[in-house]
Amino acid sequence: MDNTVKIPNIFWKYYDLYRRKKITLKQFSDLSGLSEPKIMRYLDCL
Repeated sequence: MDNTVKIPNIFWKYYDLYRRKKITLKQFSDLSGLSEPKIMRYLDCL
């Protein structure tokens, strides 16, 4: 079974802004169209 997580490109588009604390998790979610729990799951994979 393949346990790799495919992180979508839209995540990477806003990830650096979030990492540098330029946007909040809520803004990250609004801009990317991804849910906050999904973003948190992707962040846990990094």
